[in-house]
Amino acid sequence: MSISIDSKLETELSPEEVSDHETLTREEKLNQLSNMKFDLERQSGRGTADLDQVEARMASINLAISRAKNR
Repeated sequence: MSISIDSKLETELSPEEVSDHETLTREEKLNQLSNMKFDLERQSGRGTADLDQVEARMASINLAISRAKNR
């Protein structure tokens, strides 16, 4: 079963907000965070993102994934 997440929700929530979101299931949180990670990897692969910003964002996403898994 595939659950569609509102595209506005996807763009407005930070990784921390996704992991703390009360109505998303654990699976939805992990999927959303994985999508964020994929998008970041794609942007960094194209060279369109600042390395320091990429590292900070990746650390934030990884921390949020860990939090979502442990809840």
